[in-house]
Amino acid sequence: MPRRKRNPNGSGTVTKRADGRYQAAVYVPQPDGTVKRKYAYGKTYEECDRKRRELIDRANGGVPTPTRDMTLGQWFDYWLEIVVKPNLAKNSYSAYEQAVRLHLRPRLGSKVMVKLGVKELRGVVQQLAEDEGAKTAKRALRVLSASLTAAMVEDIGLTRNVAKLVHVRAATNSGKSWDAVTVLRFLAAARRLTPYYPAFLLLCLLGLRRAEVCGIRWENIDLDKRIIWVEQQRQRTSAGTIDVELKTDTSKAPLPLPAQCIAPLRWTRMRTTMLRDRAISRGRPWFGDPDGHVFVTSTGRPLQTPHLYLVMQRIIRAEGLSKMNPKGLRKSCGTLLVHLRVHPRVVKAILRHSRIATTMDIYAEALDPDVIEAVGQLDRLLRQPARIRELEVGRPDSEAA
Repeated sequence: MPRRKRNPNGSGTVTKRADGRYQAAVYVPQPDGTVKRKYAYGKTYEECDRKRRELIDRANGGVPTPTRDMTLGQWFDYWLEIVVKPNLAKNSYSAYEQAVRLHLRPRLGSKVMVKLGVKELRGVVQQLAEDEGAKTAKRALRVLSASLTAAMVEDIGLTRNVAKLVHVRAATNSGKSWDAVTVLRFLAAARRLTPYYPAFLLLCLLGLRRAEVCGIRWENIDLDKRIIWVEQQRQRTSAGTIDVELKTDTSKAPLPLPAQCIAPLRWTRMRTTMLRDRAISRGRPWFGDPDGHVFVTSTGRPLQTPHLYLVMQRIIRAEGLSKMNPKGLRKSCGTLLVHLRVHPRVVKAILRHSRIATTMDIYAEALDPDVIEAVGQLDRLLRQPARIRELEVGRPDSEAA
């Protein structure tokens, strides 16, 4: 009887165990550059052999394959590079990497991932909360939970996410917001003091994020039909400041433009043309914007988010208003809509929230008639200072005083 031909080196083996299952063993690369033996199991030979071939394909492609004795530090390296970096936005990757580098790796990096227990993790998280604060501990725990959820997809024996069984109590701070009177004062000052008044209108009336405002292009606006499409945002990356895709699909939504925004936006277009013609006629530099951004500087460059922030702070100081940032203007928009008794579903559509926890309902199309009516109400409210004063006097805290 001829001898069975030996499998080539690196092809792994498939054997039958005493319990009737089949076991495949393949040497695979690890995230730290070493090579370890990886086991996979199946009820039939075909199932086990398929897993063996998948492991070989990963190894041939240079993709590390975690093993049961992998430490959390090794897993973090693999997770950040293979899972997070290619699939999430750059800012999300930076936030995850910072949480791992500053808080998780120093405290948990040497722990074997599959052996991490709830009691041990609870002690680490409590100590982190004492050292760095409850909010920091809560953010780090959220990052750890995301990494362990990804680990459960890999065939390394992790059967539960212990991070979901540990909780941190941290005071929630949704940020400050202005009332209708303060928003009206700010917009009146912005109209006098800055050519970027239309940008602040979009921040206050539609709750756009400042990166979204800086990323708006003329192709995203239909002034005749009064519709604006929010499709990109302006962000600083390793390649420079560029337009990038929005973080979630729910953020990409058409919104009705309030009537109050139409004339200022037309004026903005004329201003850009005037600045370009004047710069060219006087021999001054003009940086043509091929993407056609709505808001540009005096030299034609697209407006950057730090510039918009500085302009906002100058207006606040000139008017003597309370401290606020562009994110607070977004929250102020939501506050005003709630003040008008707009349904949470409509508020969610206008602000384009992605989670039900944010506005308590499922995502709705932004051009729903209720959305158009809600924006129209907010537009009319900001045009009636007398009505705003009536609402301000009628607030419960005013009656109590």
